[in-house]
Amino acid sequence: MHHPHENTARHRVVTLGPAGTNAQAEAARLFGDVVLEPSFESAMRTAYDEGAHALVAAGFVQRDEQQVTDLWVDLHFRHLGRMMVDATWESPTKRMCVATGPRALRLADVRSVALHPATEVFARRYVPRAARQYVDAKPLAVQRAADGTADACVGSLDVVGRHPALTVRAVFEPTMVWILYRPARDHQPMFQGHLPTSQTPANHAKALLASGA
Repeated sequence: MHHPHENTARHRVVTLGPAGTNAQAEAARLFGDVVLEPSFESAMRTAYDEGAHALVAAGFVQRDEQQVTDLWVDLHFRHLGRMMVDATWESPTKRMCVATGPRALRLADVRSVALHPATEVFARRYVPRAARQYVDAKPLAVQRAADGTADACVGSLDVVGRHPALTVRAVFEPTMVWILYRPARDHQPMFQGHLPTSQTPANHAKALLASGA
């Protein structure tokens, strides 16, 4: 994406809250007006109603203690004909970590971990035996560890740093693929002429086929 700030600063984007999510950080990096919603579903609905853009993580997954309740692919199909993809890209997330509360002196002591379902792989890596407490956004996981509801959390390092009772045990910085949607009634892509052709989904697929990859 070439100089996105020049094209997006005056535009509104709706994405996942509360404050402190990676979605908020990525939206704020590119847009001048960021609105936070409690779910990607409500972000898509608000964006459609207000004629704004919606920023969604391709790795979006939502679940309760028993089962997966929503996925990006379901979200995408639910909004066919209403919202369409404007751009996609990969970028580093904020630095993330596994942190423990005062009850867990070591990762081996962790009996429960609060996490967003999309970060399950990190829970498996660092606290595989801990019982899971799933939440809809990483700041909520951090809060559970801070108030003692869970022994540990998978969260963003900056958010964990606001809670003196938490101890950082492992730090990592993954990447995420982001999808920018716009209302289907708006036929002018925001990044037209500014997004490299290799970054557009159709041209990227054509390039892969041509290369034999």
